[in-house]
Order: sequence, then structure tokens, then C-alpha cells
Amino acid sequence: MRYRSLGWILTAVWLGVLPMTAHADDLADARKAIQKGDLRAAQIDLRNAVRSDPQNAEAHYWLGRVSLDLGDAVAAEREARAARDRGFDPHQAVPLLSQALLAQQKFKDLLSDLQPGGKDAVLDASILVARGYAELGLKDPDKAQANFALAEQTAPNAVEPLLASARLLASRGDLEGALGKIDRAINAQPKSTEALLAKGEILRAKGDITGALSVLDQMLTDQPGNIRALLDRAGLLIAAKQMDKAKADIDAVMKATPGNVQAMYLTAVMQTEAKDYKNADTTLDKISSFIPRLPRAYFLQAVVKEQLGQNAQSEEAIRRYIARAPNDLAAYKLLARLEFAKRRPDLAADTLSKVIESGHGDAEAYDLLGRAYAATGRADDSVKAFQKAEALAPNDVGLQTRLASARMGAGEADAAMGDLEHTLQLAPTAPQVGEALFFAALATGDLNKAANAIDQVRTAQGATPVVENLEGLLKLANLDLDGGKAKFQDVLTKHPDFLPAQINLARVAAMQGKSADAEQILSGILDKNPASEPALTMLAAQYAQTNRMPQAIALLDKAHKAQPANTRLLTSLGDLYIRSGKPAEALALVNKEKGVDSSVDLLNLKAAAFMALDQKDQARDTYSQMLKVDPTILTARRALEGLLLQAGDYEHARNLIKEGLVGNPRNYQLYQDYVMVDLKAGGVDTAVATAKQLQEQDRDFQPARALIGDIYEAANRPADAVQAYQEALTAAPSQMLEARLVAALLRTGQGAAAMKAASDWIAQHPDDMVTLEQLADLQIMAKKYDDAVKNLLLVLAKKPHDPIALNNLAWVYSLQGNKRAEALAQQAYILSPGGQTADTLGWILVSGGDAQRGTPLLRQAAAQAGGDPRILYHYAVGLKDTGQKDEAVKLLTAVVANKGQFDEKADAQKLLDELNKG
Repeated sequence: MRYRSLGWILTAVWLGVLPMTAHADDLADARKAIQKGDLRAAQIDLRNAVRSDPQNAEAHYWLGRVSLDLGDAVAAEREARAARDRGFDPHQAVPLLSQALLAQQKFKDLLSDLQPGGKDAVLDASILVARGYAELGLKDPDKAQANFALAEQTAPNAVEPLLASARLLASRGDLEGALGKIDRAINAQPKSTEALLAKGEILRAKGDITGALSVLDQMLTDQPGNIRALLDRAGLLIAAKQMDKAKADIDAVMKATPGNVQAMYLTAVMQTEAKDYKNADTTLDKISSFIPRLPRAYFLQAVVKEQLGQNAQSEEAIRRYIARAPNDLAAYKLLARLEFAKRRPDLAADTLSKVIESGHGDAEAYDLLGRAYAATGRADDSVKAFQKAEALAPNDVGLQTRLASARMGAGEADAAMGDLEHTLQLAPTAPQVGEALFFAALATGDLNKAANAIDQVRTAQGATPVVENLEGLLKLANLDLDGGKAKFQDVLTKHPDFLPAQINLARVAAMQGKSADAEQILSGILDKNPASEPALTMLAAQYAQTNRMPQAIALLDKAHKAQPANTRLLTSLGDLYIRSGKPAEALALVNKEKGVDSSVDLLNLKAAAFMALDQKDQARDTYSQMLKVDPTILTARRALEGLLLQAGDYEHARNLIKEGLVGNPRNYQLYQDYVMVDLKAGGVDTAVATAKQLQEQDRDFQPARALIGDIYEAANRPADAVQAYQEALTAAPSQMLEARLVAALLRTGQGAAAMKAASDWIAQHPDDMVTLEQLADLQIMAKKYDDAVKNLLLVLAKKPHDPIALNNLAWVYSLQGNKRAEALAQQAYILSPGGQTADTLGWILVSGGDAQRGTPLLRQAAAQAGGDPRILYHYAVGLKDTGQKDEAVKLLTAVVANKGQFDEKADAQKLLDELNKG
């Protein structure tokens, strides 16, 4: 959704408040569809209403409103103008028009069409705000600020001008100033959706995840169906590793707006975190055309493809990501692993050595480099790399465990311990061996084994600073922060320059909320070595997160001057300039360098600076030069393609994609880009004809068969998309096409047909666990519980420890009265003790008469997934059954007041009535 790129251009909350002008059946039907969250159905009804009565201003307005929320800004503009011209309330029609113009980046049109009239202060303020956003789109923040300030003066108590000023302040790095503006807006209108969402975003930008969640939690208690709030909270919850609560929010979004791109991306992130790579791949495939717009989507796609064994596709994706994020070390490590998989450790060593030489290495990178050197016979270099890896990460328990497992090549902690114990006997004084043994012991989950490992290492090596540092890490593993701090201080008393202990001590201070102490430690390290890592990255991040961008820039500038040949430091400094609203400084920085035209990293920084300066011609030339240096950089190719499309130069855009396909002839993204260019330039028929030509050129490339359906989806012709996917699936069966067909059927409201399609596929492909789990989900939604049980048992036969399948089966069994429900629910909870599994087990126990054991679980579930009224109802029942009537009444009152619908809402109302009577 392009309008999000401007900052926070928020749409008004309108679900459930459609005016009651029910003389037209189509409008009344649209109202019902909107209240249910079925925007596609509402759009159809509103189109019918406009067709029946072209002068109905209200119908035009709501058609524009729905179209905008569905991502069709062109239609939204058309309908907004029609509503305004027919006399609809300008306080609604004009903001809608401005949002539609901004979403299309029609900034000059907005400035020309919308000007304050001086008669209506509220309307004038809204127009001034829109004009400010247009000026921002035209890269003139000073004019934007002037418009926002005038809007505040025109309507002092309006929320919109204050939020606009806040967004501008935030874009300049002044988060405190932005928060002040937002608080003023909230004071003026305490329940303002826009103000509350903005506050959540600012708090997240400040690193206050708890505060941001608190704002969104309260907002969603009042407005449980707010899509953006749900998405924002889901992203925060994923970052906080609260996956069950995040899933509940994502599910709510998908129910209201099926196919929501951001929700699907977050789903893929969660699936990857859960190691459900097949489903993650399917999810990412559904949003493939949007991947370039999502910052880390290419990286996620590369990880998923790697885990699925699709290494060629993974390498393609990670190279795309590296082209757009050249400072992300994780991407290079993934590329190195792929080169290992190709049995080319020499390439892996080359990739990693270049990154590490730039000062951009971490423990895992050194570990991979050590393995690469060992595989190519460079034993001495291998030992040095492993030593550096462990010296850099002495306090990261998870990372060191993974390193030990990788070093042993098996990933099994007990086996790694056995190998390392033997290695310790062979090389008792090697510090890296002792460290690896300790972390392998930690990987078993038995802290006694970890303590014993330290004893073994101390016996072999003595009380070295490395051993004492491990003792401090063991205390951290026991959550004894004070003990760990004392141990690291003791190490530094005896060995003042021992860097790992210094870094660990800084991290403990940060964990304890003593940021000044952490900064002092890191500053001391950098005073001696301005480019020392990880101290440089840690302190620069702290400055940036606390709105001290000048200090962060000064820190990187000092490091760059200390190591002027370090490209990573230069590009990091340039990135900070751009983030601080100083792209001219970034451009000046890169222009001072020699060899810019042959460096992809420097060219990428230069192009980013040109884009931030709105110098698109220069950016286009820079991207062209990047492709001359490395034609495989598809992000540069697609960025150049985007600039050509903006200029209406469709032919050059086509040729650019063709060039990319020459080097990568089976890149589905490029195929899709190619047909989408024709869709934009010539319409559906032209795009479909192009898709057929591409399919004919390479009949063995099955993914290309999805192109026609994708075109119809993009053209908002879902019925045609269903037919296209069905025909493609019949001609060349593939899981990709089956998933597309099922998704398309669901988007058109054909749930039964979607189930049949999935069932037919499973009948022919019984080992496809991805589709089988999807089918079970569909059957649960349709209350076909016997069928769902059958398929969940098939899944568990292949994946006996799948907590989701176990939890779902337990839930269905509980509905059927099957006594096996409790044992399955308990197993699921042990494997994944989150909100959903806690709710399932807790509810089974409470409804079975064991409220004493069940209520604590439901309390946990309510804490982790409190936005779900079903869970809150279950918890209220538990409270009632354990004698906590007042708390139960309070909770039930909130549940029944929830505007959303759920199966047990009537039961909740009944119980509340009973408790109030008694």
C-alpha cells in the first residue's frame, strides 16, 4: 500500500459507523458487509448502488472509502470526486480525496486541487495537513512544516494537525518532540484512533516495546477490530517472541481482510520462527509481487528456501537482499552457507573474508570462515577464525550453542559435548575448545552439565580470564544478573583489557536499565579503538534509538576516519545521514571516495542519496551503473524498473526485465514484473497475451503457469483468477498452483469449494503435509470436526511433535467430548507453552471440573492473548469456578461489550446475567 511510505497517512476508522440511509437495498447490504469486515462484498454492493443511482453521493463516498482500504487508490479518487461534486459532506469527501491522491503520489495535483477556502476552519485544517503531506512527497519538509503549523493555528483543538507535526518531527529524529505533539492530541481527544496508533509507533521507535504494547492493548480493548492496530501489535509481539498473541492478531486481520499483504508477511515470519518452512514458503509465494516493498522479505525468502533445500532460489533471493541491504552481515553468512551447499568452500571463504576484512564480522561469520578454511586445507587460518568467533560472543548463550553444534557438524548437543571433551584432552590449553565445550553443555538444557564443563576447562587451563568469563556467563544463564556482573568486574580487575568481559559487563548494565553505565563502558573501548566491534555497533544503536543522531553520526565519523578504507563504516555513516534527513551529506561523503563507479556498496549509497533528494534522473543513472558492475543485482534492476515505470517508459522497463531474464531465465519475480508492466501499459488482455508467450517459451517452468491468475488478481477480477488457477492446476499440477487456487477461492467466499480443491489435491498427493494442515484448518472453520480429526491424525503420524496440530486436535476432541483431549493439550503446552496452548489445556480442565489447575493456565492465556474475547470468556469461567465472582463479572462485562462476534458470546452474556442476579 503505497500511501504508507509517506509516514503515517492514516485512514479514519469507519467500520460499523456507516450512516443509516437504508432506502437503497444495495447500500444496506454494503453496510452489513462492512460491519462484518467483508470489504470485497461491500465493494460489489456499493458498485451496484452507484450503478442504480449515479447521483447518490453517499454511495460514491463509501465506494471510494472501501476502494482505498482495498488498495485501489485510482478508484478511490474517482469516487471521492464524485461524492464531493454531488454535495456529500466535504469533511469526509475532501479527506478521502486527499488520501487517494497521496496514495498515488499525485502531490502536485493535490496542491492544485485542494486549497483552504477560509470559511470552515476544520475543513481548512484538514486541507492544510494534506498539502503538507504533498510537500513532504515533493521533498520539501520546510513547506510541509509551514502547512502543518498553519493547520494547528486554524483548528487548535483538532488532532490531525498535531499528528502531522509529530510525524514530521519523528522523520527528523526528534522522537521526544513528536511524542509531545501526540500527547497534546490525545489530551484533546483521548479516544482518537489516529493519535493512539501514532503514540504506539513513536514508543516502538524509542525502543519502549512494553509501552507501545500497552497503548495498543488498551486501544484494541476499545476497538477490537482495528486492522492497523492489530498489525502493529502483531509486529511488536513477534519482536517480543510472543508468537501466540501475535498469531491471534494476525488471524483477526486475515478474517477481516483476507489477503492482507502485511498480515501474510508477518505470518511467514512466524512460520519461519516455528520452523514451518513449507507453509512459510507458500505464504511468501502468495505475496511475491509485494516482496520488494517489504524491507526484509527477500532475506526471509532466502532463509525459507534454504531450509527447503531450494538452494538456487535461496541464493537468488539473498543476492537480491544484499543488493538492497549491503551492510547486513546475516545475508553474507547465509550466502556462505549456500556456497558450502554447492561444495564450494573456496567461494564461502572469499565471501566471508571480504566482509570480515571490512570490519563487519561477528562470531558466526568467523565460525563459518573457520570451517571454510578447514575445508580448503588452511588449518592455521581456520584456528584463528574459530578463536575470534568465540572471543566475540562469550555471553551469547544461544549463539555459542549454535556455534558449537555447527563446529561438530551435527547440531546435537550431547554428541557435540562428547567430541569436545575428546578435543579438550588433545588440546587442553586451547581456549576455543573449552568455550565450545561449555556452550555445548548449555545446549543440553542442563546447567549442572555446564558447570561441570567449566570445571573440566579450569582443570585443563587454570583460572584464565576466558574460564572466569564463562563462569559469569553461567550466572547469566541462571538469570543471576548481579552475580554475572560481579564476575565480569572481577575479571576486569585482574585483566583490565579483556574485551569479552567488557562487552559482557556493558550488556548486563543495559539489561538492568543502567544505560549510562553501559555507554560509559562502550565509550571507553572506543576511545582506544574507534572501530572496535561490537562496541561501535552497540553504542551507535543506543544513540540512534534514544534520538541522539548527532552523537551516532559523530561516532561513525570517528570510526570512518580511523579506518578510511572500511567501506562498511562509510556506508553506515552515509545511511545515518540519510536517516537524519541529510542526504546531501551522504552524497558528499560518497563522492569523496575513489572507485565509486566500480563499488556496488558505494553506488547503492549514492543512489539512495539521490532518491532521498528526489533526483530521480541521477538515481536512474546510478542504478544503471550498478547493473554494469554486477548484472545479477536484481534489486537495482527492479529499482531502475520502478523509475522507468514512473516516467511512463514502459518499453525500456520491459527491456530491462528481459536483460535480467537472460542472466536468470527462471526468475518468477521477473516473469511477474514483466506481465505487470504490460498490465499497467496495455491492460489485462495485453498482460495475459504476454503471460502466454512466456509460458510457451519455457513450457517446463511450471511457476509461470500462475501468471495469468496473478494478472487477474492484480486486476481485481477474482472469479477469472479462480478459473485461471484451476486451468493451470489441471494442466500442470503443483503445490504452488493448488495453494493459489485455494486462496483465490477463499477470497471469493467459496469456502466449500476451497475445501474440495484441497481435498482433491490431498487425494492425489497424500504426503503433502502443508496442504493437509491447511485442509484441516478449513474443516475446523466449517465445523466439519470428524474430517478435521482424520487429517490432523495424518499430520501427527508424520510430525508427532507438532504443537499446532496437537493443540488443534485437542481442541476438536474437547468439542466432541473425547477424553484424549486433555493429554494431547498437555503435550502441546509442554512443547509450546504459549497463550493458545494454555487456553486449550486450561479450558479443557475448567470445563471438565478441574478449575484449580485450569484457571492458572487461563490466566496465562489471558495475559498473552488478552485481545481474544474467547480466551477472556474462558478465563472468566475459571474465575467464577474458583470463587472470584467480582473479577469474573468485570471480565465478562468487557467480553460482552466487545463488538466482535465469537461462538461463545451468547454463553458469556448468559453467565454474566446469572452472576449479576446472584
